[in-house]
Amino acid sequence: MLQRLKTYLLLIALVLFTSPPPSWAQEIVTKRDTLNYEIHFRWDKSYLDMRYLGNDRTFSRMGKQLDSIGSQKVDSVHIVSQSSPEGPYYYNQNLSRRRAATMRGYMERNHPEIKDRLSVNPDGESWEQLRRYIARDKKLSPGTKRRLYNILDDNTVPIEVKKRRLSKDVAYRYLYSKYYPVIRNSRIQVVYQKLNFEKYGPMQMPEVTFYREAPQPKIEPLKLIAKQMFSADTLVIACKTNLLYDAITALNFEMELPIGNHWSIAAEDVFPWWEKGNKYCLQMWEMGAECRYWFRSNNYYVHKLQGHFLGVYGMSSKFDFQNDYDICYQGEYWSTGLTYGYSMKLTRHLNMEFSLSVGYLSSSYRHYYPADDYSLLWRDRSKVGRINYFGPTKVKVALVWPIRIPYRKKGGAL
Repeated sequence: MLQRLKTYLLLIALVLFTSPPPSWAQEIVTKRDTLNYEIHFRWDKSYLDMRYLGNDRTFSRMGKQLDSIGSQKVDSVHIVSQSSPEGPYYYNQNLSRRRAATMRGYMERNHPEIKDRLSVNPDGESWEQLRRYIARDKKLSPGTKRRLYNILDDNTVPIEVKKRRLSKDVAYRYLYSKYYPVIRNSRIQVVYQKLNFEKYGPMQMPEVTFYREAPQPKIEPLKLIAKQMFSADTLVIACKTNLLYDAITALNFEMELPIGNHWSIAAEDVFPWWEKGNKYCLQMWEMGAECRYWFRSNNYYVHKLQGHFLGVYGMSSKFDFQNDYDICYQGEYWSTGLTYGYSMKLTRHLNMEFSLSVGYLSSSYRHYYPADDYSLLWRDRSKVGRINYFGPTKVKVALVWPIRIPYRKKGGAL
């Protein structure tokens, strides 16, 4: 009896393990899938601003999706960092590398479990992204798109010439305001394993495919041509006005020109010249010059005359100040000393400069007083002399307009 039971069990096992699966059975196939994200950077910046263009929401969504997938199912993570195509080509190459380093640091700190599957690639300027946005834009006419394509696709000219032609196009302002902020980015692609259930019929054996390594995303090669990098340069001339002087109607103007990578020379003129009926007067003609050392290198025109600086100044002036009977002095003075300051970018076309000068000032003065009816001014010969002073001599909060003038370098390719 026991032997017969064993025989029956053996026959049942043979039927179960040798018969094909029913038509409702499913095969489990491991397939590759991707998740894509974009992290955006501010103009000329390589740090992460979580409040900029939804970066915080993007990182939060990516973190939740990586947790749900599981690090063991992630094949690879590819990051491509780029900069928008304005400014010097060689500077943008360096900017994209800094952004790539920032993204690598963030991923390694916040997702160390996928560190060994992470690849980060700086890819220079985002011309291809700009072209795709132009192609999808419904507000641009076909004629405008063709004109823009002719500029973007012309690889027979240096990149700086291409940028100059694009900036002069009537559609440039529209492109710059709408698309340039979003193409200053790092694109993240997560490649992971995904289980897919598919039905198969009788006598069909499942084929299980495992993807051990995902192919690298297509990255356009960098067209680094010597004439594109070094064929042209940009001269920067800074025009300034001291807002503190302007507030008291003391009109003033200053020009500054960079010399080399760290030096500059500035010339200043202060020229308020008004009076009112021998009762009020603000007349001064001051001229001065200053030599400055900038701690930040001036290699790229977007950085010229920005950052901290230390200067040596000299100036001289003649003046006539009157406020009714209270202040009635004429004279001349000269001063020399040191200046420390900081200049920062305010908008795309304006900077703001803050500085304080400390030095020695020597001034001669002559006192006068007006007649009772203000018809004449009388010289007071008892109040004539000279004063000497050491301490703060100038305070400046200046609005700066940097004028950029592209020019051809001697021996360049343009």
